[in-house]
Amino acid sequence: MQAPVCRDCFTGTLRDDATPTGHEEVIYGLPTYVTRPEPGVKPLGTVVFITDAFGWKLRNSRTLADAYAKRVPCIVYVPDFMNGHAFPESLLSAVEPPPTVPPTTLTGRLFTHLRSALTALRLLPTVLLFLFRTRQSVTHPRVLAFLTALRTTTTTTTTTTKVGVAGFCWGGLHTILLTHDVPRNRYRIATAAQQGGNEGPGEEERPLIDCGFTAHPSLLSFPAHIERVERPLSVAIGDEDAYVGRENVALMERVLGGKNEADAEGGGGAGAGAGGDGGEPEGVVLGRGPRYEMVMYPGARHGFAVRGNREDPAQREMGEQCEDQAVRWFRVWFR
Repeated sequence: MQAPVCRDCFTGTLRDDATPTGHEEVIYGLPTYVTRPEPGVKPLGTVVFITDAFGWKLRNSRTLADAYAKRVPCIVYVPDFMNGHAFPESLLSAVEPPPTVPPTTLTGRLFTHLRSALTALRLLPTVLLFLFRTRQSVTHPRVLAFLTALRTTTTTTTTTTKVGVAGFCWGGLHTILLTHDVPRNRYRIATAAQQGGNEGPGEEERPLIDCGFTAHPSLLSFPAHIERVERPLSVAIGDEDAYVGRENVALMERVLGGKNEADAEGGGGAGAGAGGDGGEPEGVVLGRGPRYEMVMYPGARHGFAVRGNREDPAQREMGEQCEDQAVRWFRVWFR
C-alpha cells in the first residue's frame, strides 16, 4: 500500500478566481454541497464527488463541482463522508512547497532537510488523527450507503438514471473500490412482470455506478486495487507525482491498457452487457471507446487537479485539462 500521506497532500493554493454557486443541504443523512446545471438544462446524470483530505467545504472542490454541473451537464453531490474530520484549510500554508531550485551547498541541504523534519513532527498528530477517523472501514460504508440510497430512493429531483463518481487523492481510493465487481457494489431493484410469461414482479441486481473518474488517487494497494477494476474508469496522474511513484504509474498504465486490449478482443469485462440502468452494452460496442484510460500530465505533482496554483500558467492549464478529461468522460458514459 502507498504511504498514508506525502508533502503534496498538504500543499496547494485556495482558489480566489471563482465563487461556489451551489448550496448546502442534507442528502441521505449527510451534509452535502449540491450544484446543478443552468436552469432549463436537463442533467445527463448525477456525479458523487469524493473529495481530497480537505473535505467537502474546500472552495476548490466546490468550484470544480460547479464546473462539472454546468459543463457535463449533471447534478453533483459533494457529501461530507469524513463526518467533519477533514484537514483544516490552515494546513495549506503549514507546509512550504519544495524549492524549485534545490540548494547546492551542504549547509543549505541540511537546513532544508531539518525544516522538513520539524514540519513533519509538528503535523504528525493531526495526520494520525485524520487517518484514524477517516479510515476505510469507517468511511467506505458511508459512501456505499449514500450511493445505494441515490439508486433506490425515488424523489421529485431524481431525473436521471446514470451515476458516476469523481474522487481526488483520499477520494480516489473510494472511487477505485467502487469500480470493482463485488456484491457490495451492486443494488437490487424491483422489476415488472415479464411480458408473455407467467412470472410476476421480481428483483434485478445492478451496479451502483456507471463510471468513475479519479485524479492522483491515494492509499491504494498495488497491483490488487487496479487489477480488480471492472467499471469504466478514467485516471489523471502527474509524472511528478512523488506519492504514487513512477513505478506504480507505469503499473496502472499497463494493467488498464491490458484490460482495454482484452475488451477489444471480445472479452468485454465483468460489466459488459450490463449497464448501470440495465441491459445496455458497454465500451467499444457502442462506439464509446475504451472503458479505461489514464492521462499523464507532464510536470504535474500530487494534488494538481484540485489545489494547483491558478496564477501559474502551467499549473492552471493542467488543472483545466484535467477538468476537461473528467467532463468528457462523464459525457461519454452518461449517454
